[in-house]
Amino acid sequence: MDIQALLDELYAMTFFGVKPGLERITALCEAADNPQYHLPVIHVAGTNGKGSVCAMLTAIFRAAGYRTGVYTSPHIRHFNERIRIDGVPISDEDIARLARPLMDVAKPIGGTFFEVTTAMAFRLFAERHVDVAIIETGLGGRLDATNIVHPLLSIITSIDYDHMEYLGNSLEDIAREKAGIIKPDVAVVIGERRPELRYVFAEVATRLHAPLDIAHDRLHVDVDAWHPDFTMTVSVIDETFRDYYTTDLCGQHQAENIATVMAAVGQLSSTFFLEHRHVREGLRNVKGLGCLRGRMEPLQTSPLLLLDVGHNPAGCRALVDTLRRCGYESVNVVLGAMADKDVDGMVRALAPVTSAFHISAPAFPRAMATSELATVVRQHHMNVIEHPSLAAALDASRHTDTVCCGSFHVADEILAAMEKESSR
Repeated sequence: MDIQALLDELYAMTFFGVKPGLERITALCEAADNPQYHLPVIHVAGTNGKGSVCAMLTAIFRAAGYRTGVYTSPHIRHFNERIRIDGVPISDEDIARLARPLMDVAKPIGGTFFEVTTAMAFRLFAERHVDVAIIETGLGGRLDATNIVHPLLSIITSIDYDHMEYLGNSLEDIAREKAGIIKPDVAVVIGERRPELRYVFAEVATRLHAPLDIAHDRLHVDVDAWHPDFTMTVSVIDETFRDYYTTDLCGQHQAENIATVMAAVGQLSSTFFLEHRHVREGLRNVKGLGCLRGRMEPLQTSPLLLLDVGHNPAGCRALVDTLRRCGYESVNVVLGAMADKDVDGMVRALAPVTSAFHISAPAFPRAMATSELATVVRQHHMNVIEHPSLAAALDASRHTDTVCCGSFHVADEILAAMEKESSR
């Protein structure tokens, strides 16, 4: 079995482009006996935070002893990371077994990489009879390939500008696309705070008779302590109780994600046996039980080497806020980015804590060229050093506190460089 050749063939289907619509995924799943109808699904959409919310829920369900499938994207190091059961990535053997027949169906109808991968996840989760399947949208919601599920609960995290060419140029338009995962008579938890965006979700939920749970209307999460190792202690407050949790995630944005997760647990408690001790254990070990990487992840502590996959201005602002709260006011930034992102906004957000930008282009077709990225950085009158690779940028910067960010592809190359170094 040449798994890399098969994956290369699957990756090549990205050249078909992004094709919003449910016709092709419907055909693929019909060819696979509609596994999505046999899954107890939690469906998660949003611009920022949906990966962390999926990981927190995964950790909580695993702490409670449930067989838990999770489908997220993109991966950082290996394709297999996208589809996991109880933390174990899909095997190469299962990829080969599931991908080939689905690709044979997909190619004649113009199916895409993401559609085939989504159908693979549904099929594997159904075969393994998972107790719960936590499914993250890829792009948007309404026309996302994952949106053929019939969920137990829908969750929409915070909204920001991203993928405007597909989702619209206003936050209201983007929110409306995300609201497309709301299903008739299925409860939906909303993690967005802004009233004008919450109104969009309320309007859709009312029309579909979907019970609406605005997490921040009834739950308040305060960060009580920020720790230098990028963990934190929070208090969760609602009308009836106050409880305290320590989590291996960090950031005010993660406190807001915890509120969303707590609201979701409340909605799910009538279907699943989830106690406070399960929530406590899950939040304490999100990165382990939830298999979450690249979210304010310290790779070393002295000097600091921090990895974060934030790839839009909101993610970069959250990163800067967290750095400051944990005591870091000046860092080197190793930066690479995709050309279709708001790179100017990202650099503007990072500038207040950046002593120097060490930049390079990830080895990916959509990456912004190093020279173009340098031009953007110089427009902000920042110190910028160009490098032939992200590994070289890391070597040059890490003598002092360093943050690596800008893309999942940056995280991939940084982790690969670290693995190569540790194997010497």
